[in-house]
Amino acid sequence: MAASNKDFQRLKRMVKASHPYRKTVLCQLVVAVVVIYFWYSFNEGFIPWFLRRKIPVLEVSPDVSPMIYFPHANEDGNNIRWSRHVNSRRALDTAITGEIDMIHGDVILKGQDTEHQSLIPVMARLPNTDSDLTLDDWLAEVRQSYSKGIKVTLQSNDAVEITLQKLKDSRRGLRRPVWLHADILQGPHGSKPRVDMTRYFKHVNRLFPECTMSLGWTTGTHTDLSLSGYSWDNVLDMYYAVMDAELQQPIVISIRSSLIRNSIPQLKWLTDNLHASVFIWQEEGERTAAEDLMHIAYRFAPEKSYWDIHNKDLNAYLKKNRNKSSPNLSPYAKQRDTVLFRPDAWLKMGLHMEHHSILPSEEALVLQSRAVYVLTKTKYRPSKLISLNGRVQFLNRKNKDVVPNETGLSIFLRSTAYTDFDKILGIQCFLGLDGQMKISSSHLSTEFHKSMRFTPGSASCFRFLVVDTGTEIIFEVAILHDCHTLESVMPMNQVKAELRLKVPNTVGNEMNPFIVKLEDSNRVAVFDELHIKHGSFL
Repeated sequence: MAASNKDFQRLKRMVKASHPYRKTVLCQLVVAVVVIYFWYSFNEGFIPWFLRRKIPVLEVSPDVSPMIYFPHANEDGNNIRWSRHVNSRRALDTAITGEIDMIHGDVILKGQDTEHQSLIPVMARLPNTDSDLTLDDWLAEVRQSYSKGIKVTLQSNDAVEITLQKLKDSRRGLRRPVWLHADILQGPHGSKPRVDMTRYFKHVNRLFPECTMSLGWTTGTHTDLSLSGYSWDNVLDMYYAVMDAELQQPIVISIRSSLIRNSIPQLKWLTDNLHASVFIWQEEGERTAAEDLMHIAYRFAPEKSYWDIHNKDLNAYLKKNRNKSSPNLSPYAKQRDTVLFRPDAWLKMGLHMEHHSILPSEEALVLQSRAVYVLTKTKYRPSKLISLNGRVQFLNRKNKDVVPNETGLSIFLRSTAYTDFDKILGIQCFLGLDGQMKISSSHLSTEFHKSMRFTPGSASCFRFLVVDTGTEIIFEVAILHDCHTLESVMPMNQVKAELRLKVPNTVGNEMNPFIVKLEDSNRVAVFDELHIKHGSFL
């Protein structure tokens, strides 16, 4: 009994002693969690910043994507926080200490365009010519903040080479996203670019090639922007600027928010073909419709779009609805979903290895050579319930005259042989830019032909429809005066020309694809609508 009492007392003392031990372990766990949290926050990860700089495998280069560098981005550019035009010491201090991811500054030479111009790059935006902050000081400050990326806008030709040289000298301290921006082309309501793109690309590739290239157009504003936007000529100019320079850097296309309403097909085509992202920025005090932001959010994947929206209410609306944009689209944007070109439904044919000759995207198709064409993957039997519908705009980028019977578009039906672009067998529907419409045999044993003329519009834009009922070909063309606004997607009161031809019984009516082909290489054909419609036309 005495032994049992001793054991009980010993056990009681052990239990009492365990309480301080448990408290110590608990305190250690709390301290460890706090230390890990601050460690991760300070280093933007578990690997310390000084190791990332010293061990090549862990080293971050300036062309790193913000989506990768900032963990909270979560593959959504809307989560990247920007501070724009940080060109003073006060603005820089605020950006560095604030919850900002990317700091944007503008560079000119001190005294830019005055008799006092020097070779000292300073942080300022024209028409300002001086600043209390030099580029050297700006870089020295941002280098100390490893959680910030930078975007540098070059405002003049004079500042290009010296700015890039200073970035090169600072490269070891710039292990974070570095964007270089320049407006290299003239855009809507814009002035002549102050940066020569050939010189700019040359110096970037020579001095600071590891970066993200942000490219844009000079733009302006107007009292009525309802008809304004980035045109097809604008985006084709940008496409060729990048392709001709053979840029290897990640590309971001900078877009002014007030100009996006009428520009979605153009911008989506451009970014698809350049494998580029978009950066949407809003000028201070400028109005942008919420539904326009929803349209671009709907068309561009979250990881391919960055946003810098100045209006706080609009920015909050964007963050709330970014990933559920479809219900907030305008009726015009929803209509585009039913008519736009879908590349997965078409095949490229002809000599499409010819550079730039056929350029499809999820929004539009661009044909630039008569040696290429597209055909539907699905083959169709003649039926009054099936029609080919589209809208085409012809661009005269080479400033050439219209050639009769050649400058225009051909649509081939009942084609039994189509491997040779110059000898497609079938029924040809030709739409001429000079106002000619024609339905005829194409390399068939039975010849037939019917044509008519209409008065073409100045916009060189047409909406067309072709139906093969089995016994008759119906070819309809609407002459459009507006081919670039979002509202023009809706069928309105249009002047239409219609041509009908009875098909000879000797022409076979097996299942065959629809074929669309440009007939004149001196024109560019842009199809922002092209689809097969099922339903009674008659």
